[in-house]
Amino acid sequence: MSKTPKTRRHRRLLLATSALIFGLAAWPAGAELDPAELEALRIRAVELANSNQCAEALPLIEAVAASSHQAIDWMVAAECAVRDGQPERAADAYWQAVTYRDQLPEAQALNALRGLGYQAEAAGQATRSLIGWEAASRLSSLASDRLMAARAARMDNRPGQAMARLNAIDPGELHGPSLALFYEEKARSMADAQPDAAAAYYERAVAVEDAPYRQYELGLLYDRLDRPVEARRAFDAALAGDPDNVTIVLSAAYAARRGGQDARAAELFRRALRLDPSRNEVREDLGYALIAAGDRQGAAGAFRAALDNGVAGEGEEAELHRYRLRREIEQLERSTYGYAFAGYRSEAAIPNPLQQGASETQVGAEAGWRPDALRDVGGGVTIYGRGYVSTQPGDFDLNEDTLQFGAGARWRPFRDHDFNLSAERLIAGGDLARDAWLLRASYGWTDGYDWNPVRDNWNYTALYADVSYIPDDPQFLSAYASVRQGRRFRVADRWAVTPYVVAVAQTTDDSFTTRERFEAGPGVSLSYWFDEDRYTAPRQRVDFELEYRESLAGDGDDAVIGRVVWSF
Repeated sequence: MSKTPKTRRHRRLLLATSALIFGLAAWPAGAELDPAELEALRIRAVELANSNQCAEALPLIEAVAASSHQAIDWMVAAECAVRDGQPERAADAYWQAVTYRDQLPEAQALNALRGLGYQAEAAGQATRSLIGWEAASRLSSLASDRLMAARAARMDNRPGQAMARLNAIDPGELHGPSLALFYEEKARSMADAQPDAAAAYYERAVAVEDAPYRQYELGLLYDRLDRPVEARRAFDAALAGDPDNVTIVLSAAYAARRGGQDARAAELFRRALRLDPSRNEVREDLGYALIAAGDRQGAAGAFRAALDNGVAGEGEEAELHRYRLRREIEQLERSTYGYAFAGYRSEAAIPNPLQQGASETQVGAEAGWRPDALRDVGGGVTIYGRGYVSTQPGDFDLNEDTLQFGAGARWRPFRDHDFNLSAERLIAGGDLARDAWLLRASYGWTDGYDWNPVRDNWNYTALYADVSYIPDDPQFLSAYASVRQGRRFRVADRWAVTPYVVAVAQTTDDSFTTRERFEAGPGVSLSYWFDEDRYTAPRQRVDFELEYRESLAGDGDDAVIGRVVWSF
């Protein structure tokens, strides 16, 4: 059977179109297609576009438009670029269509101007977007177009012009999404200078048309205004509408942390990591949230994961950051502690059965346990035991009559301050020791106490004060305070020498007499940190200390003091 004339015509059109397509690459710049070629190419481009093949149709229709100089061809190219998700190419095509908009009916010209405004904004071309919306608003005089022109002016960094345009709009002319956008733009234009008013406008926008991003922006404003309950509510609403937006998830998590909802924050940090595992800093935030929520093992696991995935940054700051995480892990995974000491003082000090190793010629040790069940009672509860014994005057023979034991519990009421209250039963091991109850309140603060892995030298400050009381007969009351100020110098890996000055004040009342002393002088210590691994900072250290103290007031004498302390 012979081919029909219609079939032959389609075949010739297809061949002609194919020739045109393959010839486009070699077509001279600025050359014009003849009418037949132009029409064939236009038909082919439209067929592809209608078949959802805009990626293939777009270069053809752009070639047609460039040759025809017809606004309608540029409109087709722009719409095809929009469908193909190419806003920059769409904006270019709409720009060309606007150039020839005199060829278009007013409604189509208005569509071209609006298309330019939308697509230029999507492509990040704020000035071009403003040009499109300004022209559209002049052509239509509609409040909605004037609103978009105001928005474009704001995005083009023209806040004064944006505010003037907004103030000229009667919101009564708007409704639905346009009215919500009007309130949103008012909020954005006022956010820096008037956050209270901006929050009120965002509330209106949300009331007209709720959207996750608006709730998010409203939450940020509430945060700035220190309105944490409303901030959490807004972030949670944003999260409900857009649960996989990692920025919103994190904002909700940080808001929960600020509001003390630490378990909720940890849950959200975990969700953020599932959405974006590359955010290693979130693993650290998760760790701190878990600490606050009472999950110490989970927190240690989060910090280990942070170390495994690499701390951001390079150089000393990153190395110090890693060390601090290792110290966090060491503290989280440790439930026991202990120290042992041996000290010598050349002159007698004020007798004080309460001060263990502070400035006496003594040998002793203390060990403690922090039960997991009591770790979250304030800053935690420690159960401890200790024992110490003095030496004979003038030699190092132990004086068994001074052997003193003690067992008690120490409570740290505040997580962030080293303030402790303790109750201890003193148990006599020798004739000069006591069987009595001991109550104590103490406070300590240090700076530069730990090893610094990145500095050759660093500040060292240590403060300690306590008040001790034995209510049993005979009663005993002591107040003690000491301060050290010095500077640590690295002498080898994990070895540091620390010259310092020290001042000590003490008063005691043993029901028979009151004694006081105030002494100060220079000292030096040699410290060594050890027992570490990839995940934990050193668990142990040894300090060798030598001091000379001059008696400045009270009942004390000048003295040379030496100590060795092993902390484990």
